[in-house]
Amino acid sequence: MAMNAWNRFRSNGNHVLGWNRNALVAISVFIVFMSSAVADVQRRDQDEAAWKSLRTQHFGDRAIADGETVVTLDAPYRAEDPAVVPITITDLRAGSDAPAIRRIWLVIDNNPVPMSAAFEFGPAARSATIAMRVRVNSYTYMRALAETDDGRLYMVKRYVKASGGCSAPIGRDLDAARENMGQMRLRRVRVDDTDTTRTQLMIRHPNITGLQMDQLTRLVEPAHFVDAITIRKGDALVLDSTMTFSLSANPSLQFNVADHAEGDLHAHVHDNKDNEFEQTWPAATGTGDKTTDDGTTS
Repeated sequence: MAMNAWNRFRSNGNHVLGWNRNALVAISVFIVFMSSAVADVQRRDQDEAAWKSLRTQHFGDRAIADGETVVTLDAPYRAEDPAVVPITITDLRAGSDAPAIRRIWLVIDNNPVPMSAAFEFGPAARSATIAMRVRVNSYTYMRALAETDDGRLYMVKRYVKASGGCSAPIGRDLDAARENMGQMRLRRVRVDDTDTTRTQLMIRHPNITGLQMDQLTRLVEPAHFVDAITIRKGDALVLDSTMTFSLSANPSLQFNVADHAEGDLHAHVHDNKDNEFEQTWPAATGTGDKTTDDGTTS
């Protein structure tokens, strides 16, 4: 009987100890989770403090309203590759009677140069929707600000977890990249597996940030990047843009050309070393933005 009592005590004790171990593990996981969450909140609070300074620097005391009904910013919460982060800024007012979007700014708060790109849209643009690939240097808020025809400013933001995008190693064959620099292609791309399409301009350019190391020489290469792109349809402006090295290597822009716009599509590209590149794609009358990369119409 004494032995049975001891066995029951030992069994109960092991059960209690096992429960305690499980509880301790659960508590430890909870503490780690809460610590991470608190650190994330603190980081975001710091980012918001940085934005206050950026806002004053670039927009002064202009009122900035919530832009959720005006524009959207699609960006991955956790980027697979910090040097190639796909983003899309979508114009929600296109085709409506509301004042149209004429300018968009992209701000990446924690990039070395936060004001990453600015776009002005002309009469040959069907909308102010724009898509591109960017570099993200550290965990950051990404913001899209839109100015409408009535002079009002709107903003949306997304938090992106990525780091090292601006210092990621340059590709192994930099000489080849420089040799092909300035080559361009134009094509139509489908949007979300639907019949909706956008025009995409792709530019060969190493877009060096000045923070990257050449993998062969082990030396940091001076900054060399595209800083302006202008696109016209005939004589009418589609978009005029300025940007920094926040755009990924071999910059790419997706945009919409108005269906009524006529004439050849012309792209003018400028970089920070004062190189200029131009190319024109002929289009048949009335085909709007249906020019493809080989100069034919789809």
